[in-house]
Amino acid sequence: MSNQRNGDTKPPCLPRNGLVKIPTQPNGLGSASITKGTPAVKNRLCQPSSVPAILSPALANHSDLPIPSLASPLSLAALAGVSSPPSASLVGLNSSEASPSKEQPSPERLPGSPSERQLAVYEKILNRLFWYFSACEKCVLAQVCKVWRRVLYQPKFWVGLTPVLHTKELYNVLPSGEKEFVSLQGFAVRGFDGFCLVGVSDLDICEFIDNYPLSKKGVKSMSLKRSTITDAGLEVMLEQMQGVVRLELSGCNDFTEAGLWSSLNARITALSVSDCPNVADDPISQLLPNLTELNLQAYHVTDTALAYFTAKQGYTTHTLRLNSCWEITNHGVVNMVHSLPNLSVLSLSGCSKVTDDGVELVAENLRKLRSLDLSWCPRITDMALEYIACDLHKLEELVLDRCVRITDTGLSYLSTMSSLRSLYLRWCCQV
Repeated sequence: MSNQRNGDTKPPCLPRNGLVKIPTQPNGLGSASITKGTPAVKNRLCQPSSVPAILSPALANHSDLPIPSLASPLSLAALAGVSSPPSASLVGLNSSEASPSKEQPSPERLPGSPSERQLAVYEKILNRLFWYFSACEKCVLAQVCKVWRRVLYQPKFWVGLTPVLHTKELYNVLPSGEKEFVSLQGFAVRGFDGFCLVGVSDLDICEFIDNYPLSKKGVKSMSLKRSTITDAGLEVMLEQMQGVVRLELSGCNDFTEAGLWSSLNARITALSVSDCPNVADDPISQLLPNLTELNLQAYHVTDTALAYFTAKQGYTTHTLRLNSCWEITNHGVVNMVHSLPNLSVLSLSGCSKVTDDGVELVAENLRKLRSLDLSWCPRITDMALEYIACDLHKLEELVLDRCVRITDTGLSYLSTMSSLRSLYLRWCCQV
């Protein structure tokens, strides 16, 4: 890439914050996205608009594109640990463009100094360089050449990321009009142990299990959103995928309570169920002796559901989120605090029948709490904040959004909490 002079056109790659800005592919990318952390976190998909989305499975192994010129201020020789003179050219610049002095030869002429083209495929450098790019940018860089793809397809570059695949991205349409399931080998090489499937059916689940090499034992987390999976599909998935320990079901309307009961097994440690209308007062907790995290959003759940926790779960369960469980009252809180004394994360967001007395029970019995969410609880007043300030000395995060009865007096109680790091007061109209 030559330096820009007067009258020259804008170069295709410009440095951005010391990194390389990769030009977008106009029509070579799929629409699947990728999201950090587990899908249960915030229940939202992350697809930045400033960078291209993750490649669809059909393009996951494409690697015939030429190597682009790079304009990074970092020298490849420096990344490789090779000593280079001050006149050494930057990545993607010829020696004549770097303006070396006459007394010092260009890097290509120095004995033992590798050329820029050699450095561009030097795996020791690439292993360090690729850490500076986002996940979406890595997907694009993996198309440059086979060497770059081999380096980028190491599982270490994809830890903590979950591919999100929609139904239409799981099939290729053949010239005959028939559909063929896409190859998921590119995902297997990168070692993905969690997937989020959107809009899938029982047949799609079976095809995924048959075509993903790691599905039997290697997949630890599965999330199904807005899907038409039935009792039979749910049972087959959890029976065949023996490695799944984290399960999320969101917006799935076709499975029943009985189907969920028969499908769950003891190896599940984290369960998230939201917007599934057939889930009510299920004794879910009795079927999951090793439960550590439960996220439940069900409008018909009552206090009875909080009476099923076992003595073992009192030691293992550390996270409980009850969101928009409108029927839960202070009686349910009594059952919960005595069954799960070791909770560190508790959410009662949208539990509109919980009052200051319920918060007092939480503060007196759950002294290990580090995060408490009481948003959208309109009956909470300043008295509840006094209970929190007096007893929850380890609390680091407190969410009070839409607690419309809280005033400045209640906040004065919280000012004594030295451990508090995050406080949310959105739409608290009396503050």
